[in-house]
Amino acid sequence: MPLPESERIKFFVFVIESPSAVDLYHRRSEGDIIRQAVNLNGIPCYLLTAINIEAFEAALRIGLPEAMEANPGRVPILHISAHGFQEGIQLSNSEILLWARLRQLLLPINKELSNALLVCLSSCEGYAGTRMAMYIEDDGYPFFALIANAEKPLWSETAIAYSTFYHWLARGEYVLHALDAMRVASGNKTFFAEMAHESRQGYINYIQSLNAEAIQTNLEKQAVNDQSGNSIKLRKYGLNQPS
Repeated sequence: MPLPESERIKFFVFVIESPSAVDLYHRRSEGDIIRQAVNLNGIPCYLLTAINIEAFEAALRIGLPEAMEANPGRVPILHISAHGFQEGIQLSNSEILLWARLRQLLLPINKELSNALLVCLSSCEGYAGTRMAMYIEDDGYPFFALIANAEKPLWSETAIAYSTFYHWLARGEYVLHALDAMRVASGNKTFFAEMAHESRQGYINYIQSLNAEAIQTNLEKQAVNDQSGNSIKLRKYGLNQPS
């Protein structure tokens, strides 16, 4: 059941879109679809186009704070629409924004929001963006949670999926219920949600398992070396190796 009106989180959607040359030629804009869908639910939505890194950074450093100031009492949901791959996203002018750089841009925003930034990353392999939270030496998180696709969804699938996601949130549904709805609506089951602390803990567990495996391997090698050394000593003193 949806949450009652009084308990629903009030939010607005801030879209940064970086379309490819082909998208621009065909006048294809996921951002326009998202904005119309969000506005139909009575939710404010801002759409900025960023064709290069300078424009992208300006959207976050200037555009987003201005939108937050214009919407007091509402939490922003950051929606990034761009072509992507395992290492980051690609902007309109073919510049690459690596996860490490995007992390640095998001850290102060999430801190300002007291770790409440929800990021919707609409790109191929956007789920790899969870790497932004996998920093053991840094206590800060670049987001509270990330919604993204782990594979290479169709353009139509992402547009339908996120329009559905925001519609369900506007109805007062929980994030995971909205996630289920976007999977059904788009027909794509590879949309996932992950909280930043889960990504970091999973990474820590992975590193610890590697360390444990390395320690075990070294112990086994040491045991073999010790056994070999003992055999040499026995032969040196004319003694037989114990059977």
